[in-house]
Amino acid sequence: MPAGPADPHGLVPHVSALGMFSRRSGKAAILLIASHLEPGERVEVLVSGRFRGEDGAAAVTQSRVVMANDREWKPDLLSIPFTRGLAVQGWQDDKTASLVFQHDGMASTIDQIGEREMAQRVAAVVRSKAAAAG
Repeated sequence: MPAGPADPHGLVPHVSALGMFSRRSGKAAILLIASHLEPGERVEVLVSGRFRGEDGAAAVTQSRVVMANDREWKPDLLSIPFTRGLAVQGWQDDKTASLVFQHDGMASTIDQIGEREMAQRVAAVVRSKAAAAG
């Protein structure tokens, strides 16, 4: 039986763009995200940071934001579909960035993102997709 593509969700370039520390600390969360992506779902932008108090990651695909962490024994996994009600706010200082997603009457945060430019890109892509959602 032929093996499927090694990177069916297009994660490799996004993981490669992370710094060494972000790649290492986000590895388990990125793996969890990858294992929950649908066939044909492609990652457009990825960040690594802290989600719900643990090392985590957030990926933006064509249809949703997927956030996960590496909490031992019971990791958190959150899927936020693009809707008109989805909003994202971002903050940064001279070292890290934070993103807060407002959805379904709640807020979900990924903070301590080392790659601030990628956090800015996540915010821009999510805002654009939420505005286009019908």
